[in-house]
Amino acid sequence: MTIQTAGAKRAARVAAAMAAALAAAAIFAGHALAKDDDRGQAREDEHGRGPDRYTIGLFGDMPYNALGRSQYPALLADINASHVAFSVFDGDLKAGGDGPCSDSLYTTAINNFNMLRQPLIWVPGDNDWTDCWGRYGPSTLPYSDPIERLMFERSLFTTTNQSLGQRTLTLTRQSDEGGPYALYSENIRWRLGPVVYLGLNVQGSNDNYPYHDTDAEGGPSIPVRSDAEIARERNEEIARKAADLHWLAEGFEHAKEVHARGLLIDWQADPNFNNEQHLTNTHDYDAFADYVDALRAQTESFEGQVVLVHGDSHYFKMDKPLNHTTGGGVLENFTRIETFGARNTHWVIATIDVADPNLFSFEPRIVAANTP
Repeated sequence: MTIQTAGAKRAARVAAAMAAALAAAAIFAGHALAKDDDRGQAREDEHGRGPDRYTIGLFGDMPYNALGRSQYPALLADINASHVAFSVFDGDLKAGGDGPCSDSLYTTAINNFNMLRQPLIWVPGDNDWTDCWGRYGPSTLPYSDPIERLMFERSLFTTTNQSLGQRTLTLTRQSDEGGPYALYSENIRWRLGPVVYLGLNVQGSNDNYPYHDTDAEGGPSIPVRSDAEIARERNEEIARKAADLHWLAEGFEHAKEVHARGLLIDWQADPNFNNEQHLTNTHDYDAFADYVDALRAQTESFEGQVVLVHGDSHYFKMDKPLNHTTGGGVLENFTRIETFGARNTHWVIATIDVADPNLFSFEPRIVAANTP
């Protein structure tokens, strides 16, 4: 079912950033790179140039539980040793039931990300905010207001135009546009060489469009949300989806304007293409239809290669899940990459090479120290 977007209330404006958050963000501000580093990994903003061949790291949905926290340093060290140009984290800073959404969850994540020597670009995940209302029961007490937690993440992660990491990369934020999308500082764009990159806030848990029946799936230990709270969260999703779809369309237009050879989109949610998860309740995934339709339509009008990178389902996957709108064969220039997560504390390395007809190639990177 496609969600209708008329009559939505806008979410509140960004709250004032906390002093501690500003201090954390300032540590690495001002380190944006404008030249090659000592290993030849060129950096640029979206107005610059860049290399014809380079590698990037893709990971998310970690660290989960005590095992994941013990394995996480080895993963970060492995990324550092691989000398990627930058890495992208596609959301979920913890397992859903792994304690509350406390302030320290986010500040600890920033400290971990800043262990990476090269830039780290972050997008939010559902375990970070949409599920903080109590979706995973008493183990996550005290429960939190999801929208407040997203506002807090913005105050920590998005107060400057720089990425995280010891060396940073300059980002364009949707909030820079002002107007109706001034709230959405987590939606970002950057460019390196032949590729334009987009990050969007698209979430698991049906993109935060809830129903009473899906809340009840968690069992009797899960709190019951009121009609008013369900409506409030739906209004958040409707407004954010409008911003996401606008940013997606702008990203494709920008890629065309700068003659990019490819576009890589990163968000958290598994959109359940073609109901590949065989879900019997459409309320578990009906919010994703608008995104899938937009991806298909925009890719069909783009001559280059398009990649969607997401997490959420926790196992590595590479496929071509879209067909042409007309009912024809596979949409050949669209590829989906799903990153590792949860019990599998590994990552994916992507190579961008203009000499490759497909432009992108992907390889799962198994961290030896994190294998059984």
